[in-house]
Amino acid sequence: MSDAVTVFVRPGDPASEATLRYLDQRGIKYAKRDVLSDPSATAILFGRLGRVVVPVVQIGERLLVGHDPVQLARFLPREDSEDQHVSFGASVRTVTSEIAGAKHLPAAYGVEVGQVKPGSPAEAAGILPGDVITGIGPYTVNGGADQFRRAVALRQPGDTMMLTLWREGDVSEVAVVFPIETPAEVPAESHADETSPAGETNPA
Repeated sequence: MSDAVTVFVRPGDPASEATLRYLDQRGIKYAKRDVLSDPSATAILFGRLGRVVVPVVQIGERLLVGHDPVQLARFLPREDSEDQHVSFGASVRTVTSEIAGAKHLPAAYGVEVGQVKPGSPAEAAGILPGDVITGIGPYTVNGGADQFRRAVALRQPGDTMMLTLWREGDVSEVAVVFPIETPAEVPAESHADETSPAGETNPA
């Protein structure tokens, strides 16, 4: 691992605990610094940030503030991850103003789900063709299908991705779990020939 990882946490803090769970699930080795019992940890945060806040993940010289799985997945060092792929298992397309109007969305954002692969993580999460994915974790999907594909590409086997769905005017949250052992018949590229309901095809 090229960059050392240090996590500044506070006992009993839900965000700190979520970050530690995330790192443990990914098998990331890290040093834990308790800001309540370690005065030097407090001094480091105050010196770098001007305040003491948790959680903070230090990767080399970079500080990531708050529990942010997207940024963690982007900046955490990886070991032997080249052969690890996940598949969402459904095609998606960027929501246009026409789609937004037909779906009664308040604005044109998100991605519309097309074909859903049987046995895929998308199907297991209860996602259906025609659903609109409007959020990934705390983030709104404003970048269309490209943003969604990038988010999936950052995941590894064993990860969970929280999605916000718009279905016939109802909003719900689902957890998409990417299995540790991705079935051989569902590789990341397996949906290249799928077409979504109108034109643009963006398998994820």
